Amino acid sequence: MFTEKKIEQLTMMYKVFCRTPKTLSHIINKMNPYIMQEGEKILKNEENLKDPLKFTMKLLEFKAAMDDLIE
Repeated sequence: MFTEKKIEQLTMMYKVFCRTPKTLSHIINKMNPYIMQEGEKILKNEENLKDPLKFTMKLLEFKAAMDDLIE
């Protein structure tokens, strides 16, 4: 769901899971690896490494996307 950016479905899942705080860990356990994988792609991308400005912009875009998702 994270990779497909299914925000509506994720929102519904959150609304169900947040009723029992212990179950939120299930969402976190799925979200953390996604964030790590996508961040690693940016870090290892050769084009990004050659251009510090592009590298920084990609990281900031990714952070903004994750902030929106978490919000």
